[in-house]
Amino acid sequence: MIVDFRIRPPYRGFTDLHIFRPRGPKPDPVKAHGLSLDLPEYKSRSELSMTHLIAEMDEAGIDVGVVHGRQSPPPFGAVSSDTVAAIVEEFPGRFVGFGGVDGTRGKEALEEIEKSHSLGLRGISFDNGFSDPPLHNDDPQLMPLYQLCSDLGLIVSLTSSIFLGPDLSYCHPIHIQRMALAFPDLTIVVPHAAWPWTTLACSVVFQTNNVHLIPDFYLNMPNTPGSHEYVRSANYFMSYNLLFGSSYPVRPFGQSVEQFRALPFDSDEILNRALGENAARILGL
Repeated sequence: MIVDFRIRPPYRGFTDLHIFRPRGPKPDPVKAHGLSLDLPEYKSRSELSMTHLIAEMDEAGIDVGVVHGRQSPPPFGAVSSDTVAAIVEEFPGRFVGFGGVDGTRGKEALEEIEKSHSLGLRGISFDNGFSDPPLHNDDPQLMPLYQLCSDLGLIVSLTSSIFLGPDLSYCHPIHIQRMALAFPDLTIVVPHAAWPWTTLACSVVFQTNNVHLIPDFYLNMPNTPGSHEYVRSANYFMSYNLLFGSSYPVRPFGQSVEQFRALPFDSDEILNRALGENAARILGL
């Protein structure tokens, strides 16, 4: 089984997110950032097609995708929990849904968490570095939101990397460490895995057992600085806390799975845990 823990599909309001903006077929390698390099064409993105998306998931061997909602100000965009619930219902068994919350919205955010739970969504996605003002992941105003997620048995997703927030402090793993220690019964997943703080992110998992890293393209793309630390950690203490993700539509499914399989895991057992078994366990699949 393969579970892709980081998908935003070409479905309804998702296509208004900044990650679906058109991009040229031949980026200038001098000016382009690394995410736009070495990309094949994939029709699900270029044609905004759910039919192609399902076909591309099948071809890559991906059984289940975790769809993350978002509540962020412009230019990043927002996708409601209703939209996430709709795709889960329309494609039964194919997707697991996470609602999205803006941590600056206080009571409204608490109500959104309650709504996501009532819709049967499995977790809540926080993009705290995109908030206005941006928040560190252990900001005091977020604590009641995390507490409610813990009380309801919802997984908390903390997207954390160099792209979120005005500087590198917003993805520093110390902020994840502090909140993970404050909520030991809360299951936490970290899309982008706090890159580029790779060693520190792995050390948080070393200390805690409720944090799971989803390095997605920072691990899948060959020669990404520091990515070897995720693999080395999985080969040692982190084999039950590493999750596969493509971060679609940023990168395609097939290329992501192929590059992930090529990583130097010590055994097929560790590889299979990361590809799907760990995700199935924490999602209750």
